[in-house]
Amino acid sequence: MQQKERIYYLDWLRVFAFGILMLFHSWQPFTSFHWLLNSDHKSIVADIFTVFFHTWRLHLIFFVSGAGTWLALKSRGKYFFHDRFLRLIVPFIFGAIAIVPCQYYYQMLQGGTETSFIDFMIHYPKFQLSKNLQFNIFSWIIEIGIHLWYLPYLFIMTLVTFPLIKRINIKGLPGVFMQKLTRRPSLLLLFALPIIIVIIVLQPIFPDYTGVADFFTYSFSFLYGFIFIKENEQLLPIIKKNNNTLLALGILSSLLIIASMLIEPLRNAAFNPEYNIYHVIVSIPIGLSAFSWTLYFVSLFSRKLNFNAKALPELNRSILPVYIVHQSIIVVAGFYIIKYIDHGLLEFLLIVLATVIGSILAYYFINMFKVTRFLFGLKNYSKIRPGKESSPV
Repeated sequence: MQQKERIYYLDWLRVFAFGILMLFHSWQPFTSFHWLLNSDHKSIVADIFTVFFHTWRLHLIFFVSGAGTWLALKSRGKYFFHDRFLRLIVPFIFGAIAIVPCQYYYQMLQGGTETSFIDFMIHYPKFQLSKNLQFNIFSWIIEIGIHLWYLPYLFIMTLVTFPLIKRINIKGLPGVFMQKLTRRPSLLLLFALPIIIVIIVLQPIFPDYTGVADFFTYSFSFLYGFIFIKENEQLLPIIKKNNNTLLALGILSSLLIIASMLIEPLRNAAFNPEYNIYHVIVSIPIGLSAFSWTLYFVSLFSRKLNFNAKALPELNRSILPVYIVHQSIIVVAGFYIIKYIDHGLLEFLLIVLATVIGSILAYYFINMFKVTRFLFGLKNYSKIRPGKESSPV
C-alpha cells in the first residue's frame, strides 16, 4: 500500500480509544474490583462497564498503536528505534519518577497511613525495592509505572516483533492468501483464534494482569493493526463486509462474559484461571470480544469519521501527555472529592470534570517548554506539514 493521504478515521479511533481509557479509570473507585482509590458508593453499573470495556479496550489501543508503528517506520526509516525510545521510554522513566509516586501516596493516605509527601518520597525507592518481584520484568514495569506500563510494553513489543513487521512491511501478505480472504470475507474471523489460543494456553501459567499472557494477546492486536494499515486498501472492504457479524459477535461475547460473572465456577475461571473446562468456556468469548469489537470499531469509524477537523491534529498530539498525567489527576483529585462529597454520581462527575480540565491545563503547560515536550515524548511539529505527522503512540 502506498499511502497518499492521512487516514483520518484512525486518528479519531485513537482519540476514542484513549478517551475510553480516561473514563474507564475515572469510574474505577466505584467498582467492587481492587484499585488505587475506593468510594463508599459502589455501583453494579460500574462493575458491568468495567467487565464490558476491559475485554477489548486495550486491544483497540494496541491495534491503533500497530497502525501508528507502520506510519512511524515509514517516516523515520533508520531513526525508527531512536524515535521510539524518545517517544516511549523517556516519558516512561520520567513519569515513573515524577508522575506516578503521588498515586501510591494518596492510596496510602486513604488507607489510613499518615505521612508527609516529602517523607514518602524520601522512602519511595525503599518502598519499591521492598516488593518481592524477583526478576519478573512485567511485574516491575507495572509496579514502577502503574498505568504507564503500556509505554515500555509497546517498545518491547516492537523489538520482539520487528523481524516479522519488517518482513511484512517489505513483502506484505501473500497474494494467494489475500485472494482467498477477498473471495471469502468470513475467513477474517479465523484471526481471532490466535488470541483465544494464547489465553487458553498461557493465562493459567501467567495469570497476572499485564503479565506474559497479556503481552502475547496484545501483541496479536498490535500485529493486526500493523498489517491492517499496510494492506488497508484490500483489508478494509473485507472488514466492512463482516461489519454486522463483528457487531453480533461483540454483543454476544460481551453478554456471555458478563453472565459468566454471575456463575461462580466461571467467575473463578476468569479471575483465577486453571486448566479446566470452565477456563476454556470463559476464554472463548474473552478472545472473541477483543477481536470483534476492535475490528467493528475500525469498520464503524471508517464509515462515519473519515474526515479532518480543526481540533483533530491537536487532539492527536495531546494523547501521549494526557495519557501520562490523567491517572495521577484522577487519584489526587479523586481522593479529595471522595473525602468531602458523599454522593456517588456527583463524585464520578466531579472526578471526570477535574481530570478533563487538569489534563488540558497540563497539556498546554507541557507544550510551552522544550524540556517538558521532550520529557513527555512530544515532537516539534512545526517542521512537519499538517496532516503528515506520524502517530504519537
